[in-house]
Amino acid sequence: MTIAYLIHSERPYDELQELITQLTKQGDHVFIMINDNELRDQIAFTFMEYSKVHISQKQMYAQEGDLSLARGTLMQMKEALQLKNQEFDYFINLTDGMVPLKSRMEILAYLKQYPDKDFFYVDRSEKDDPDLRKKTEKYYPYTNIITFPTNKFVRAMTRGMASILYAFHSKRNLEDEILIGSPWFILTRKSAEILIENFSYCSNTYKLSWYAEELYIPMMLHKFAPERYQEHINDNLRAVGDGKWIESHVVLPCTTKAIETCPNALFGGRISAETEAGLYSSYFDIYNANLG
Repeated sequence: MTIAYLIHSERPYDELQELITQLTKQGDHVFIMINDNELRDQIAFTFMEYSKVHISQKQMYAQEGDLSLARGTLMQMKEALQLKNQEFDYFINLTDGMVPLKSRMEILAYLKQYPDKDFFYVDRSEKDDPDLRKKTEKYYPYTNIITFPTNKFVRAMTRGMASILYAFHSKRNLEDEILIGSPWFILTRKSAEILIENFSYCSNTYKLSWYAEELYIPMMLHKFAPERYQEHINDNLRAVGDGKWIESHVVLPCTTKAIETCPNALFGGRISAETEAGLYSSYFDIYNANLG
């Protein structure tokens, strides 16, 4: 089996270089978006002769919470599918600061227990939470710009403006069922192909949206591949922050407790050498532990 890792990262050079090296050591490929121009050039120079490392060029920038992250991830998926003389069995996305928590052998052994299944977590639908439709139909100003709002005041103002526009009936026309869940996934090649066949749906549906990466995977598979959606494993297999994904929230640094409470987690984040040195030293090279 071969894995295509779809990464968006702003980690320091040393961490990023180490992550890429570890992930590609056993034949898997890395497709990566790097926002910083200087860092992108450094990584490109380091791996310029590595055929398993692909630095995003058509869309070089993405921002958590913004349509650019969902769209950029799909573009990475498309690049992987179009790669000549290489077929990937799984597509796994890793957001900023996320690393493997288990060896490649353990990860593949787990996935083989559920052949031809996708893994992603759906928290709820509009049937469970009617307010979800209202939230999703709103247009949020100040998104889809160079920097997604992170300041609390700007975020509050963005949501306030969205409510005003909604009150004046300025909203997106969505006939599909609204579903929301964590932004991380492990997808089969078949599901990846279905998503790319319907790529335009993502760009057209989630303009000026709030955290499109929490919507597009479950909603697109529910719409375009309902049988695969129904059969998916409802688990993102990630340990994040204090243990659980928090809706529409920047991912917090991972803790030892989070990993202990998520024994099935295959990946965890954020784990950084700068702020979580102990955890980082325990896991930065675990992916290749089976090599001895």
